[in-house]
Amino acid sequence: MPLLSYSQPKMVLVKELVMQEGIYYYRGEKYTGIGFVKNEKGRFVGEEPIKRGKIHGKRVSYTTNGKVITREKFKQGKGIYRTYHTNDRIKSFGMIDGEIKEGVWKYFDRRGMLKAEESWSLDVSDQLEWEKFYKSGKLESELYYKMGVLDKEIYYDENGKLLKTD
Repeated sequence: MPLLSYSQPKMVLVKELVMQEGIYYYRGEKYTGIGFVKNEKGRFVGEEPIKRGKIHGKRVSYTTNGKVITREKFKQGKGIYRTYHTNDRIKSFGMIDGEIKEGVWKYFDRRGMLKAEESWSLDVSDQLEWEKFYKSGKLESELYYKMGVLDKEIYYDENGKLLKTD
């Protein structure tokens, strides 16, 4: 009697996959293929290439009108995550490993001016430094988080003079 062999579909909805510890599974096996993302109205809004359970290749997300809002390139689950404003200017970017932010992330306004930076610790999980900038580019505030809780705040005026620290 021949054994039935199971082969994975080359394309599935991401919601059909199970993620455990940063790995995508389909019916108990690491998935390889394309994961499609649909919004709550059932419209196609993204595609994720997955190889042996990790995002691998170019991942793209779209508005419901088909405009690109994120574009990333991943290798074995690690990559640079980019989002865009509707005027096609960069909105944010930073390194990501699976679903976890790493290193420095930058955020920009619609004109392309730096709004904020956040620095994720690679050594200590849940440790974050957040810097926000005035439109002039001068530092407005620094916020430090440990284990997800605000630990320290520093605020400056538009001339760079220290206003307050907690």
